[in-house]
Amino acid sequence: MPAASEMFLRASERFLTRRQPGRALALLARTSVPIFAPDWIAAREPEPGLADPSISPLLAPVDAAPAAGAVATGVLAGDAVVVKDAIDIAGTRTGLGLRDGGDLAERDATIVARIRAAGGWIAGKTKMTELGTDGVGALMPYPMPRNPRAPGYFPGGSSSGTAVAVAAGLARYGLGSDGLGSVRIPAAFCGLVGLKPTHGRLPADGYKSPVETLDVVGPLARTVDDCARLWHVMAGEPDTTLDPLVPPRVGIVRQLSPSRASRAIQAAFDRVLDTLAITRETVDIPGADRCTFLGGLLGATELVRSPYANRELSPAGRMNVALGRSFSPRDIAALHAQRAALRDATARALERTPILAMPTTAIPPPALSRALLAGDQDLMLLRALGAFTPLANLTGLPSIAVPCGTDDRGRPLSIMFVAPHGAETDLLRIARAVEHTISG
Repeated sequence: MPAASEMFLRASERFLTRRQPGRALALLARTSVPIFAPDWIAAREPEPGLADPSISPLLAPVDAAPAAGAVATGVLAGDAVVVKDAIDIAGTRTGLGLRDGGDLAERDATIVARIRAAGGWIAGKTKMTELGTDGVGALMPYPMPRNPRAPGYFPGGSSSGTAVAVAAGLARYGLGSDGLGSVRIPAAFCGLVGLKPTHGRLPADGYKSPVETLDVVGPLARTVDDCARLWHVMAGEPDTTLDPLVPPRVGIVRQLSPSRASRAIQAAFDRVLDTLAITRETVDIPGADRCTFLGGLLGATELVRSPYANRELSPAGRMNVALGRSFSPRDIAALHAQRAALRDATARALERTPILAMPTTAIPPPALSRALLAGDQDLMLLRALGAFTPLANLTGLPSIAVPCGTDDRGRPLSIMFVAPHGAETDLLRIARAVEHTISG
């Protein structure tokens, strides 16, 4: 890092630590932050020379592929699975996108053990962004894999490598994790189905995260059936065929209106609901439009209490640590009070309409740029990426991202649904209905 940049970073860290601006930021989390110019962001052109398809999404192979003619048993029947580098696989390091490569895992996470018991083989560990931050996908200590479904555009994060590997056909199934959208955003950008389960629904042993109250492991796949099959294995449930489900009505959150998204995403969203003849009902969830900021601030307070706060981090990671340390106990209590109010408001909305519908992101995959690949931040872009997904993380609810067409550049578009606790099956059945609509 240039000396001037390092000096600025250290000065900023000292300010955050000594000036204690946490109270002001906690108050800002109560302020609505608009999404600026999503169509202008979506219209940016990729910079030339950056779409390099040779960059692997894998950190390293794990299991050898089954020998030709080998008979596999189990639900996954010899299919390849890739695993995000936040999940333990015995004998490999669990890196979490850290520069030091992470710690050596002594045993498989329970979810990995279930996949192997179901006949799946682990094709490799996948690249992820540092500590699961950065919805764009660029904040990595190694070259970022490129989006195979939209060359010249970002793959999304933080489960970037998993999404790219599955979209490119390197594996049939992928394990990611979702702290503020880290399964659903890369699923949306790479044209995949991505499920964020109910918080606490899956065994958490062997899964590393600095934001444990927000984060959960989730499946990614190219089809709804594959996503459902992997989900059943992960949850320890029997694999059953799911019939499509078209809910008679869905809730449109006033504070998270589709009108906040780009025109292409709005059109795709309306087309899905119109084709399925689903009635829309507007519901209010006060604070839902502030979820991006609230989730980021709460994540920073959890990061500083995690084992990862003192690891070697990027400048962005160090700023997150400094931010988390700037909050007093009173500030943190204010943030948790806002989260509790959001949970209550969302529960009331779901009593009226048990399914909420919204875009997955406010923009299609954003254009590659040298500045973003080098670690620069674009706050307008980050706001557009994380406008809708954090609601499910802050409330612990399940949510699913489903492909719903492409824009005029061929970039994947995505629609998202949120349901009550434990309603993953309903979400997968709704996703099947959407998939049939798009493919038909």
